[in-house]
Amino acid sequence: MPWVRRHRRSAPYSWFRTTTVRSHYRRPAGSTWIMVVIAIALILLLIALF
Repeated sequence: MPWVRRHRRSAPYSWFRTTTVRSHYRRPAGSTWIMVVIAIALILLLIALF
């Protein structure tokens, strides 16, 4: 069944896109900067450890 395979392949990407868009619109602008700072801090922490 090719349509099942096609649906399974496109499902994770579409789910990821809808969740990221939804979370982006729900969040205020300030908390996105906090998330960016946390992400950079985690990367720097990993670099410092290894």
